[in-house]
Amino acid sequence: MKAEIIYVKGHEGSEVQSLQALASFEMFGWDVERIEGVTPNTLQESDFPYPDTTGSRLSDFKSQISQNNNKYYIKKSCLFNNLKFAQRVLEADEPMAFIEHDALAIEPPDTWDFTEFLSLSYEHAFKAPQALNKSPYTEYKLRGVPGTNPFPVDYPVQYYHPSLYKGARQTPGTAAYALTPAGAERLLEAAKINGLEQSDYIINSHNLDMQFVWPSPVKYNDENLNLSHGL
Repeated sequence: MKAEIIYVKGHEGSEVQSLQALASFEMFGWDVERIEGVTPNTLQESDFPYPDTTGSRLSDFKSQISQNNNKYYIKKSCLFNNLKFAQRVLEADEPMAFIEHDALAIEPPDTWDFTEFLSLSYEHAFKAPQALNKSPYTEYKLRGVPGTNPFPVDYPVQYYHPSLYKGARQTPGTAAYALTPAGAERLLEAAKINGLEQSDYIINSHNLDMQFVWPSPVKYNDENLNLSHGL
């Protein structure tokens, strides 16, 4: 499976971690390359000229630009990285993996049978140093059978903002996942029809068939740079 490691060019920590990620994925036989990510300095809003989803987390950040040091544009840049990846999946016409700089491969890729979205780091998302390493997530019993599994109906990471997505199961971050062309098309259509939302919020069970692979072939770097919270 082809994989793309998204990193922030010029940021020392991101550069270092992306090279560590690259080495790990190459060691396990992934077809991988590093891709320079979008930042607020390189963001071209005309790439996806859609309004924000009404009631979304992204729209909340926009209303607080002066207070949150432009976190809105940071979150929007992260979203555009995921949407641009979806475009490349459509162009390649084959499933591909999206990898953030702080992800590390621990297993080789497989010909996983999934329909649209597949989390590759599912079983590690509630562990330190991730932001979800807290209650109620750490109390949730993660389980799966070898291979691909549907996100359980009681999965605790659920969309809570008052938009059309409220109550949907959402991905526990975007550190490592795969999309099929069908999933890429649905994600891009959701952004166009429903508006723009934070990347790990727009990837939800309202928009995509959510599956994960067990055991997870990807884990996290020991240091979380938290670049989505500020550069």
